[in-house]
Amino acid sequence: MFTNKAKEHADACRFCWMCRHICPVALVTGLEGNTPRGKGLLVSMDSRGIPMTEDTAEVMYQCALCGACTNDCATAYDPRIFTREARSEAVVNGIVPAYVQKVIDRAMDGTLYPKNETLSRTVEALPEKADVLLFFGESGWAEGKSALALMDILKKAGVSFTVLKNEPSCGAVLGDLISYVGEVKTAAETCFAAMAASGAKEAVFLDPFCLSFIRHQCAEWDILPDMELLTATAYCAELIRSGKLIPETIGLDATFHDPCHLSRDLDETGAAREILAALGIRLKEMFLHGRMSKCCGGPVMRETNPQITRKMAAAIWYDAAFVGAETMITACPGCSRILGESVPEGCRQEDLFVLLAAACR
Repeated sequence: MFTNKAKEHADACRFCWMCRHICPVALVTGLEGNTPRGKGLLVSMDSRGIPMTEDTAEVMYQCALCGACTNDCATAYDPRIFTREARSEAVVNGIVPAYVQKVIDRAMDGTLYPKNETLSRTVEALPEKADVLLFFGESGWAEGKSALALMDILKKAGVSFTVLKNEPSCGAVLGDLISYVGEVKTAAETCFAAMAASGAKEAVFLDPFCLSFIRHQCAEWDILPDMELLTATAYCAELIRSGKLIPETIGLDATFHDPCHLSRDLDETGAAREILAALGIRLKEMFLHGRMSKCCGGPVMRETNPQITRKMAAAIWYDAAFVGAETMITACPGCSRILGESVPEGCRQEDLFVLLAAACR
C-alpha cells in the first residue's frame, strides 16, 4: 500500500506538466510514462483500484531519481517519493521485471559491481585506523581511477588516512532499487559500525550519491555516523586553500559536468570550480549546469536500463559540443564511468581527481 505522503505527491503531480521539460529520461525517450506526471498518474490509478502491473513497474525503473523535477517544482512536491514507493510495491507484489530483479539480487548479495583489482591491492597496504577515512562507494570501487587519484592527493598533502578494506554498502544503491525499507536501514547501520571501527574523526566521500543518501535518508532515520562527513571535492578544495596542496596549472579548455547528487541533493557547486580554477582550467559552462545539471543516469540505471543511460550521456555530450567544449571533466565515479563510455570522436573525458593528482608534486 502506498503511504498517504506518496499519494498526496502523486495526486499533485498527475495533472501538472511544469517539469516535463527538465526530466532527462523523458527528454531522451520521448515517452509520457517517463515524465513525473506520467508516473504520478500510474500511482494514482493504483490507489484508485487499478493495480500496478509488470509494465507499470518497468516504467517506475525508467527514472534516474536525479531530482531535476523536484529542483524545478515551484510547489515543493517530490516525484521521487512515489516513484521509490512504487518500486517497493513492485518488489512486494512480485511484479519487478526479470532483468531488474537480477540487478536487485546482485545488489543484495554484494556483487553488483566488481572491485577494481589495482585499487584493492593498494588499499591493503593502508593502516587499519586513521583520523581520516576515505569512503569510495560501490561506483568508486568499480571505476578505480578516481579513488586511486584521491589517495594520491592525500598522500601528497601529508594527510594520514585509511580505507575500509571490505567497505560495506551504505545502502544508497539498494535504496534506489527497492526504496527505503528495513533491509536498507540495516545495511546503513552495518556500514556505520564499520566506519566507527576505523577510529576516524572525518569521513571523505568520493561518491556524492553515498553522502546524499546518508545526509538525507539516514538523517531521517537518526542513524548518522559520529564523525564529520565531507565530499571529496570540498575536502580537496580546502587542502588547496590551506596551502597543503599547490597544484601546477595545466591550461586546459573544458566543461564541467555537475553530478546531480552533489549539486542538487548536497547543494555543492563551488568546490569543484575552485579546484578547476586552481588548475588554470578555462571553464566553458554548459547551459544546464549547477543545480540544473542534466543527469547521466546514475549507477543503478546504468545496470537496469543501459540503453537509456547511453542516450542520456549522449545528450550531455551534445550540450558540451554546443558550447565548444571537447573535454568534459567529471567529479563523480558513477558519472565518470557512464560519460566515459560514450565519448564522441575527437572529445575526451577527464576525472577531476586524476587531473589534480597529476598537477601536484
